[in-house]
Amino acid sequence: WSLGTRPWDEMPSIEQREMGHACEWETSMIMRIAPQLVRDDVALAEIPFGIPFLPASRAWITKERSDRGHIGKPHLATEEKGEHLLACFAADVRSLLHRMRKWDGHSWEG
Repeated sequence: WSLGTRPWDEMPSIEQREMGHACEWETSMIMRIAPQLVRDDVALAEIPFGIPFLPASRAWITKERSDRGHIGKPHLATEEKGEHLLACFAADVRSLLHRMRKWDGHSWEG
């Protein structure tokens, strides 16, 4: 999810700026590829990402953050956003694979 694309640049209705869990991004992508897996109660309250230990991090599980296990804004998910996100991430992976194929195997600059 962090190969460079900023999905909101081309689709400003995407509010989240990072991947959560069962969030706007994940829920949108599942709505696009397997909508039967998305429950009708996606209108859940936002659970902020939180960064209490920066610059370090600490281990946690989603149930420590929310009863339903989500982090982010699942209530903003749409199938259209899912299509856009999947296209963005697929393009990023293609670009990375292209760079890898062009690498000379020795240089430190990709």
